[in-house]
Amino acid sequence: MSNDTLLANINRNNIHPPPEIEEVLNFFNSKKHMRDHNRCHAYMIFRYSVTKECKRIGEFNVTLIRKAADHLWKNSTTQEKSEYVNLGQRKENL
Repeated sequence: MSNDTLLANINRNNIHPPPEIEEVLNFFNSKKHMRDHNRCHAYMIFRYSVTKECKRIGEFNVTLIRKAADHLWKNSTTQEKSEYVNLGQRKENL
C-alpha cells in the first residue's frame, strides 16, 4: 500500500479523540524494551493510535505507518494535539 493510499484509508475518527488512559498504560507497561516507561509524550501516544488504526486496515509496514503518523500529526489541529498532550501529562503524573 502506498503512503497516499494509507492516508486515504485511515479513519481519523479512530485516532481523535485519543485512547483512554487505561489503554495507554497497558500498552506502555507491556513494552519491555522501552528505555523509560515514565517518559511518555503526546506524539508517542498519537503514533500508538495511528499504528492501531493502520493494523486495523491491514497495514503493518512500520515505515509507512511512521510516515503516515508524521503527516497526520503535522496536519492535526491544535485542539487535537492538546488532547494527546494532556493524556501524556496524565500518564507521566501517575
